[in-house]
Amino acid sequence: MKGYTLRVFVKRILLMRLAAAALLLALAAGAATSLYERERLGREIAEIGRQGIAGLTRRVLESAGRQGIEPLAALPEVLAAEDETPVAYRTGRFVFVQFYDRSGAVFAAGGSRESPLRESGRSVALARPFLFPETGRVEAETVGGADGLFVLSAMPIVDRLGAVKGYVRGVFAVSPAAEEQMRRAVMGSVGVVVAGVCGVTAILYPVVLQLMRRLADYSSDLLDANLETLAVLGCAIAKRDADTDAHNYRVSLYAVRLGEAMGLETQTMRGLIKGAFLHDVGKIAIPDAVLRKAGPLDADELRIMQRHVEAGVDIVGRAAWLRDSIPVVAAHHEKYGGGGYPQGVRAEEIPRTARMFAIADVFDALTSERPYKKAFDFKEALRILEDGRGRHFDPELLDAFGVIARPLYDEFAGHDAGELRQALAAVVAPYFSAGLESLSYESK
Repeated sequence: MKGYTLRVFVKRILLMRLAAAALLLALAAGAATSLYERERLGREIAEIGRQGIAGLTRRVLESAGRQGIEPLAALPEVLAAEDETPVAYRTGRFVFVQFYDRSGAVFAAGGSRESPLRESGRSVALARPFLFPETGRVEAETVGGADGLFVLSAMPIVDRLGAVKGYVRGVFAVSPAAEEQMRRAVMGSVGVVVAGVCGVTAILYPVVLQLMRRLADYSSDLLDANLETLAVLGCAIAKRDADTDAHNYRVSLYAVRLGEAMGLETQTMRGLIKGAFLHDVGKIAIPDAVLRKAGPLDADELRIMQRHVEAGVDIVGRAAWLRDSIPVVAAHHEKYGGGGYPQGVRAEEIPRTARMFAIADVFDALTSERPYKKAFDFKEALRILEDGRGRHFDPELLDAFGVIARPLYDEFAGHDAGELRQALAAVVAPYFSAGLESLSYESK
């Protein structure tokens, strides 16, 4: 499946597809027009042939009457005279003709004295088997030859009583002027189709672009609403757990900066950000007696507390827009060396975004004051993280976080929720930008 931003799709892919449609329509129109013109020419030449055979029959009968001989005996003399003065028509002339008896045997032939055309016409005729048309029917076929375009036609010869006496087959050489007329007709049809498609495109493209911009505006409003809901839900859980929503803002900021340091793609960053906000959303299902207990939890209470991961996955899994946060929600309590929960997976089995978030989450927990503890200073917090290298934390990610930890601590540790909210909004904006660039089109 290949994806594009909607802006790219509208400005490039859509235009390319319209151009391809214009080309296909133009080819179809050209083919249809060419077929129509060839059929029209074939009908016109068939009518010429019919008239020519009628005239030839009349001349043969007149010659036979003058000489007192059989009509078939007079045919060669009449053909010889025709060869001397061939009749030219607007669309061309006959260059080769054959006469058959009723059994299909050739008993006379003639043609233009212009050797190239006569030989080409003869080759066209001999290359195709003779068909015996029914009475009153003329067969015509347009054929391309080495010396131009030819029309091969065949028809029965009937006497005054309508009886079939034989058959005639002629090869008509289409004149260059008629060929040019056909070519112009085809090109004209192609031009009309292309102009029509271009005109429709010119009219529709601004309309499509405007509709896409409106769609982007609606998407922007929907995205803002989704982000606000995300923030409200995350902060509601944070307040229920620790009486502050600053934790959610800070861990999200730390996670985003670590993701940027590791070069995460935009789509993965979105899942990390959502997961950071909603990592503890499952605590909504934990009783207050356990969630807000001041002292340490006993074994049963600890098992109840750990259920917040399963509850969180169930909650975010119900919304398509939040499902990319599942890796963080489901695995942020797993440990790199094993022994975490709920699955007890280790190392690369833990989603990378969850491994990143675990570092950000613990770092903020260490450097933040809670009802049950004082905040550790930066060096002590970093030392504790280092103690968890390879056991709790991914060594590679821990090294990357160590490079950016001090600037993050100086910028965000100890700040109130209002300041952190504004900072986070600026940081995540590029990953949830609105407009045509934020919408995507995917083709299978």
